[in-house]
Parts: sequence; structure tokens; C-alpha cells
Amino acid sequence: MTQAIESESPSDRELTTGRRGLALRETAEGSGVRFEIRLDGRPIGRVELCTTPTPTGSPSRHTITYRLEPAHTRQGHATAACWAALGHARRVLGAREMHAEVPHGDRAGADVALRLGFRHTADTGTHAVFRLSLTATTGGAPAPRPTARVVLLDDDGRLLLRSTRRGDTLVWCATGGAVRPGETHEGAALRGLREETGLTGVTPGPEIWRGRPWFAVIGGVAHEVRQRYYLARVPSHQADTSGFEAWEPADVTGRRWWTVDELAATPDLLRPAGLPKLLADLLAGGPPDRPIAVAG
Repeated sequence: MTQAIESESPSDRELTTGRRGLALRETAEGSGVRFEIRLDGRPIGRVELCTTPTPTGSPSRHTITYRLEPAHTRQGHATAACWAALGHARRVLGAREMHAEVPHGDRAGADVALRLGFRHTADTGTHAVFRLSLTATTGGAPAPRPTARVVLLDDDGRLLLRSTRRGDTLVWCATGGAVRPGETHEGAALRGLREETGLTGVTPGPEIWRGRPWFAVIGGVAHEVRQRYYLARVPSHQADTSGFEAWEPADVTGRRWWTVDELAATPDLLRPAGLPKLLADLLAGGPPDRPIAVAG
């Protein structure tokens, strides 16, 4: 999975993605099934489904690849487009399993595969190999997933983040989680803070950042994630994890306070994107008058 672009000539066949303005148009050129990724009618990349026959009696091997213009990466377009193509492979091609090969060092491609629910199964000299078992829900319309997070700062202007691991990538993000039915965003943010750190009695400040929608497959179901970030300040403390839900000890791999300089220097993946500058601007200028749109 790489990020280059080649223009294609569209045919009449189109797949919807559940994301506004984003669609797949099947093209007649090339082997297998090739879709042009179109955003508001303009081509920005492509997705290809390749079927390789295997010995008699064995299912054919189905492989997915994508290409995307660099200007449109890190916005969830590739994930949403590939998800729609996987549904086509299941419904039309009869695929029950999909494979993907991502060049070593292509973190964006690996991230897309993991968001789609692929599992890293092997490595070759040049590629990481991923596999996904398709289900009846693969390729279905994404369900909304409102999420709230706390941008928790201590007295020294450090930011508390938790880490999770996606394959070989360590990802750091603010505390919080999905909004439950009947719960406000602020309430969900404080519940997540309490469960993940043991902190109670925290008063949430204003909403400072609002995440652009992004696509993720959670438990085999596609979701469109929309995140809100609320500011809160506390003295430095040691996190109490006794309030973790059952899944969290395995999912959360670490937690620490970060300075702006430490965030700028880390090779790990940070969410939202551009977090070092976002934090620096927040510390220098205070909360914005209205939430700033962020990626993630």
C-alpha cells in the first residue's frame, strides 16, 4: 500500500463509501478489479482487487492495494475507500479472505491495514504481510461513533497521553473514549478520565479541538469517529488504573506526561496529528475562541 497517483478512465460502475463526497468508480483498464477513488468528482487515487488462481480445490487468493495522492493522506479516505472495495470483493467476487502486502517503512499503509481489521501475519524481505477474514458486515455503511477526550495539563504545562500499539507502531493519544447512549460529550470525557487515571472532581474546560471524521473498524464493524477534545488542568500525579474496564489493560500499553519538546522529538505516532504545535499554541495563547479542526 503506497501513496502515488495514476489517473484512470472511469466506467459506469460506482461504489459509495459512506463518507460525503467520496466514491469509487470502477475502471475497465488493467487486470482484476480497479476502482478510481474520487473526492467530489475528482480522482485522488485508486484501489485494486487482484484475484490469483490457486491449485484445483483451493480458494483463489484475493489481494487489495491502494494508491493515493499525498495531499489526501491521513484524512481517512484510503481506509474508507478500501473498506468499500472489500465489501465488493465479498459480495461480487465471493472472497472470504483478503491479503495485503505493505512495504517495510510504509507506516501509513500499515496503519490503513490495521484500521481495516487486517492482522500482521508474516514478513518478507521487503514487505509486511497482512490477512483479513471477511464477514457479512465487511464493506457495510459505517456507524457513527462520537468520542470525547480530555487534554489534561499539569502545573508544568505537560500533557498526559496514553499509548496503544498498532502492529509495530506505538500510538499516543489523550484519555477518553466513545460517548455512551444518553451521555454528554463532557460526561464521556470525564468518565474516561476517571476510569483511566482515577481522577475525580475535575471540572472540564472549553472544547478546544474538534477532530475531522475518520474511519476505523472496531470489532469487525465500520465506524466513522468524530472526536471532541476538552481542556482540563490538574497538579502532577501518578495515574490510578484501578478503574479500567476489562479490555483496557491489554489495549493501553503505557501512560506518561509529555512536554512540547518531547512530543516534537518522538518517532511514535501522535493523535491528533500536529500535536506538538497544537500544544505549543495552547500553552502560549490559551484556549481558542472556537474549537480548532484537527486530524484525528
